[in-house]
Amino acid sequence: MISNFLSEEEKMIVAAHELGHIILHRSQLKMAPMQDDTLYNMTDNTEYQANLFAADLLINDEEIEDMVQNEDLDYFGLCSSLNATPELMSFKLYSLTKRGQAYHMPMEIQSNFLAK
Repeated sequence: MISNFLSEEEKMIVAAHELGHIILHRSQLKMAPMQDDTLYNMTDNTEYQANLFAADLLINDEEIEDMVQNEDLDYFGLCSSLNATPELMSFKLYSLTKRGQAYHMPMEIQSNFLAK
């Protein structure tokens, strides 16, 4: 269930995050239901993996590669252009970095971003 208090963009992020759990953590879900009350958690491995999954699902690698070439576009402009929250974009850049690409991480991720 996704909260009706979230924006449409936030609902998409939550849905992608939960899909990540279904795909990546199926065996854990069979043992006990998961309850997420924070998004963008960097300390819990399953949450971290679900966040990376959501970022990779919702943000296209090639679009970022094209846009970072524009020197006039700052981090928040990149987020706005791709209709991504700064927190989700941070996970995407972490994912790209883990895959060997170099991107500057401009902010810390707030784990309570969608707690409403």
